[in-house]
Amino acid sequence: MDGLHGFGVEDFTVSDLGWDFFIAGCHKWLFGPRGTGLIWGNNRGWRSVMATIPTMDGLWRHVPREQLIPAAWMTPGGFHAFEHRWALTEAFRFHMGVGKAKVAARIHELNRQCKEGLAKMPHVKLQTPLTEKLSAGMVCFEVAGLTPTQTVQRLKDRGIVASTTPPYKYEYARVTPSLWNTPAEVDAALRAIHSLS
Repeated sequence: MDGLHGFGVEDFTVSDLGWDFFIAGCHKWLFGPRGTGLIWGNNRGWRSVMATIPTMDGLWRHVPREQLIPAAWMTPGGFHAFEHRWALTEAFRFHMGVGKAKVAARIHELNRQCKEGLAKMPHVKLQTPLTEKLSAGMVCFEVAGLTPTQTVQRLKDRGIVASTTPPYKYEYARVTPSLWNTPAEVDAALRAIHSLS
């Protein structure tokens, strides 16, 4: 499962999802260092894959290959970015300290506020579904008369950070109220978007 945004938004336990592998980025919602991520695999999944480059972990762990954790079979070795690993540990520790359920509730609350505010604007077409079962922490929209890039630039000029969706068939402007934001900041973003009419 490609769960790029999987960690830090929803309250779930990976092993309960039923997938052999779950791949997630850790820099978006979890607030780990940019470019970090992980691959979780169940026993069946790990048994069905083979590394393309032999591991070097046995050279420093000094245990037989069969005693290595499956993930260790998949890394060729080399120097690791320990600062990123340590920071990622702290990111997980922070989220677990707050509690996954509280984090998910807060993100959904702020995104509901954002979606409902955008849905009321006649010059805005909300692309993200209002229902929380179909959306989480990313709100995509269009502003009449502006391209997504123009929308993002005009919001930037007003001190609001937004982005565009990747270059898929359809491109939209997007905002992402997260755990760090306040309802007042969401209101400020809504006022800025409203001013683009």
